[in-house]
Amino acid sequence: MKHNTSRRKIQIDRFKTEMQKAMRSLRKKHGLTQKQLGLILHVDQATISNFESGKTIMSITQVYEMMLIFGSDFTSPVMNELFSNNLAIDNPVHSAVLVA
Repeated sequence: MKHNTSRRKIQIDRFKTEMQKAMRSLRKKHGLTQKQLGLILHVDQATISNFESGKTIMSITQVYEMMLIFGSDFTSPVMNELFSNNLAIDNPVHSAVLVA
């Protein structure tokens, strides 16, 4: 899949959509307003709204913070599937990371 750009794009878009859904769902489940979650992540309410609507993409640091805040609840079955299906052990880049 390393050269299949269109397939990767579809999966990336799917992952972002799932992350947005998970963020909104968990925020509501924990009784947090967008403003309250923004305070935790050190961003304003509008940024949380933009994350949830897909207008803004979270940084890797913010995604990691969300995982620290919400734990394994932050990942959805679709996210887990996307990760597990795309780790190609025979991929030279992936193998180099495993060795390093």
